[in-house]
Amino acid sequence: MRCAGRSAAILVLLSTALACLPPGSTAQQKEDLPHPKSVEELKKAMKDVLDKEHVPGAGIALIANGEVLWCGGIGQADIAANRAVSCETEFRVGSISKTFVALALLKLQEEGKINLYARLQDVAPEIPFKNRWEATHPVRIVNLLEHTAGFDDMEFSEVYNLRDRYDFPLLEVFKRFRKPQAARWPPGTRMSYSNPGNAIAGYLIERVTGNPFDQYIRDNFLRPLGMERADYPFTDANKPLLAAAYNGNPPKAVGYPSIYLRPAVDLKASPGELAKLVQFLLRRGKTEEGQLVKPESILRMETPETTLAAKNGLRLGYGLCNYSSVEGGVVTHGHDGGIDGFVSSYRYMPEQNWGYVVLLNSTNSGRALHDLNLLTIDFLSIGFPKPQQSVISPPAGDLEQFGGFYAPQAPRTQMFAFLDDLAGGTRIRVIKGRLTRSGLFGQPEPLLSVGKNAFRGDKEPEGTMIFFADEFGDMAIAGSGLEGIPYSQRSSLILPFIRIALLSLCLFLMLTSLPFALVWLFLKLVGAMKDVRHLSVRVVPLLATLALLIVPICFQKLIGSQIGSLNFWTAGIFLGTFFFPVLSVIGFVLVLRVPKDEIHRGVRIHSLLVSSACCMLSGFLLSWHLLALRLWAP
Repeated sequence: MRCAGRSAAILVLLSTALACLPPGSTAQQKEDLPHPKSVEELKKAMKDVLDKEHVPGAGIALIANGEVLWCGGIGQADIAANRAVSCETEFRVGSISKTFVALALLKLQEEGKINLYARLQDVAPEIPFKNRWEATHPVRIVNLLEHTAGFDDMEFSEVYNLRDRYDFPLLEVFKRFRKPQAARWPPGTRMSYSNPGNAIAGYLIERVTGNPFDQYIRDNFLRPLGMERADYPFTDANKPLLAAAYNGNPPKAVGYPSIYLRPAVDLKASPGELAKLVQFLLRRGKTEEGQLVKPESILRMETPETTLAAKNGLRLGYGLCNYSSVEGGVVTHGHDGGIDGFVSSYRYMPEQNWGYVVLLNSTNSGRALHDLNLLTIDFLSIGFPKPQQSVISPPAGDLEQFGGFYAPQAPRTQMFAFLDDLAGGTRIRVIKGRLTRSGLFGQPEPLLSVGKNAFRGDKEPEGTMIFFADEFGDMAIAGSGLEGIPYSQRSSLILPFIRIALLSLCLFLMLTSLPFALVWLFLKLVGAMKDVRHLSVRVVPLLATLALLIVPICFQKLIGSQIGSLNFWTAGIFLGTFFFPVLSVIGFVLVLRVPKDEIHRGVRIHSLLVSSACCMLSGFLLSWHLLALRLWAP
């Protein structure tokens, strides 16, 4: 999740994965987009995307040659009030908030008040966290900003603030929700997005300055940049201008739930205000009033440093709350965001002095943001060269060393790590003398060598993937971008296929209990089974199957703030994941204990197969820590 708003999408993924079916590619087929030559053509193309993807409105700002070329809106900010989006319309911008956390800490470092390479336990010993590698790989402040501390993303109950005041102390949040703050691997080796880690970085602003983090950011960045209404809390200035938040088709208002991890996701800003942030970054930390932060600090924001991939020469990736992207054939920098009813993006290219802001008031379609980004990049980069890093042609024999299957080893959310086990991973093969990559089931695409162990795709401007030895000497790969390959280690290709085959077989056997139940239940009702004994051998495996099927149904019914609270659906998830293994074991024991001459052989075999399948699936769920799920628990 880039931010809290993606929780619902992850829940749907869980529901799909619980079906234990080997998924194919979920990416939509890329469609050709127009190539606008004027602002009016661009606005029309954007309107077509919004209509197609059923997004009510968008706030847009375009910056060319360092100046605002156009700022305005397309569509509706509030459908009920018939209010149009404008350059001044405020949006919740989600994880774009993180940019200001990094800027604040960089400014404090320039002033000598903090050292980003200091150990977290030295700067803020009151923060509860666990790191069994602390002696050799301590958690440093820079790790919080680059998402390399190894921390998990937020717990479900940590997403929404349903019972405390808006400005509930951040330290109390970290003390209440401690599970994410445990390093899962040596810090400073792998990138894994963590909202709690960034919120801790926001808390450090308060610890160093003695003021609330939002006040420091407001006084030192938002207002000096000319962002007059932008703020983290709701205020009299920004609330009347705030766009309504929507989801679904037709659009349905989703409200404005409060968030615990405010530094990471809770900024409100307009496209015109964020255009000033883009100009500030293009001008290397300078405003009309003077230099707020040094150019070297802006460059450091854009440069990943602490992962093994960066240490082995990969230039692109996630820096200090600022990451690179290669969409549209050019390298841009910036950040995306998403929160209930809003998705957002700002990108910029220092070498060509242009950038843009795209803010949407609906989470109905991630494709909409993607297409608007591509349209904008295509328009702003007209007339600029799009060079590609020179290709090296190593001998095919040298490429063989990289071949194999690489299993993901840096899950963003540990609860959903099993999704990678089911169908994640990257296959690297040498085909006709060329190195290729693909997913577990996808078509291979060529990788072009651009340096020692570094490769890029055919349409990518420079290296986006690198091979290297991990801390144990095993081959690993990593790629740039949040949607790339955070960190994968070479593993056996046969394991995921065996896992998928076993899970698919288990699901098939379990589902056969449903039509079988219709038959014997009908016979029971019409009195044709008066002398049949040991009905429990049939009933218990059926109940186990039904208990598991309840879980994805409940997940799909969860909406917004229901995710982390105790309610009918989260209680259903708990009961389903609790009783499924219990009933699985009971059913297996019952079918083994019943005398062979007291039950039909076919019924016995079927119940034994179903119960065995339930027990095997219970074992998988146990290994994934998915039994007795209490999503409301801290």
